Amino acid sequence: MLKKISSRNVNLYYITQFFDSLNFNIPIIIVFLQGKVTIPQVTFLFGYRYLIQIVSELPTGAFADLLGKKVSIIVGFFLNTIYFSMLFFSAGFPQLIIAYTLGGIGDSFLSGSTDALVYDSLKEDKKESLYSKVMAKQGLIYQVGLIIGTLSGGFLYTVNHMIPFFLNAGLQLLSLIMSINFIEPKVDSEKFTLKNYINQMKIGTKELFKNDHAIKISIFYIAVGGITWTCAMIFNSYMLVDLGFSDSARGLIEGSLRAINIIIINLLIVNNKFFDRKKTFLLFPIMMLAAFLPGPWLNGYYALPFISLSMMAASLRWILLGKYTNEEYDSKYRATAISALSMFVGFIYVFIMIVSGPVIAGFGGMRTIYFLLGILTLIIISPLALWLIKNKLTNRPLG
Repeated sequence: MLKKISSRNVNLYYITQFFDSLNFNIPIIIVFLQGKVTIPQVTFLFGYRYLIQIVSELPTGAFADLLGKKVSIIVGFFLNTIYFSMLFFSAGFPQLIIAYTLGGIGDSFLSGSTDALVYDSLKEDKKESLYSKVMAKQGLIYQVGLIIGTLSGGFLYTVNHMIPFFLNAGLQLLSLIMSINFIEPKVDSEKFTLKNYINQMKIGTKELFKNDHAIKISIFYIAVGGITWTCAMIFNSYMLVDLGFSDSARGLIEGSLRAINIIIINLLIVNNKFFDRKKTFLLFPIMMLAAFLPGPWLNGYYALPFISLSMMAASLRWILLGKYTNEEYDSKYRATAISALSMFVGFIYVFIMIVSGPVIAGFGGMRTIYFLLGILTLIIISPLALWLIKNKLTNRPLG
């Protein structure tokens, strides 16, 4: 079904995403860092890297739109190669700060440019309707890679501490080499100057808010993304701790729920007509309300279906909503606009993390957090979904 530019770019996208997902450091990075710095410094480094990525999203997105998404992807993999290499040899906190700075910037070069390159490649071949299927397959590939990396990383670390780091560095370098074979989509681009660069960031950000429909769909994406991403990164695992599951049980449960979600999502996405625009915008508030509002009453194994719904909403945000946000933005500014979306999602993530600490400590733990996220869904996401469903622009032809 795919042809020409999209055939090569989509296949290369799958391969490089799989290499990127094979993160052998996941199970051992905290133990490794604690041997070099204090625990407060470890937590600071994780937050610092994400903050660096957030503030870098707009300039790197503009870079991709002006100098090319392919160039941006190559730069991202190059910086990540250095990041993984530096991690092992860093002797203390100052060196780790440099490494995590490079890692954050590297991720920001990749975050908007990869999605934009795939969408523009499909659009050039008049196959943009396949975007959801491509993202669904990418999600499956990425999840499989994460599982392999997590399961094998600990074993590799016991064999030799440097193996996980240099395997990751080597995979990033291999992804860089393979990215040279990407074909840059044919979109109108401005000549690179400082003035055009600044204008690109301004106009790209304005793409999110260029009309009433774009404003609401952008806010919808940011709200859904901010809530579900926070759960995917922190709260779902924390809920399993609050529910009293042991360390071994939590790993088995999370892995099983992840596998179940992958199977269900791919079965649904196989039928490209199942999720039209109306069903997509209605799906997220229904899933999120069902997952979060029962929070105070969750207990034991009965809580697992609700956690699974939260996980599924996080995955579907990339697969389903990404298609409709991409349709709103001009190709010349798409990478910048996508990066701006990621930046705003990151701000929501940081805000929720900051205000959740006192709630977790003194007001009922994660059950209360789930309930509050349900209230946010009810008062923000649900009205936006209804507006997007009723608005006549929702039913306009695709493309």
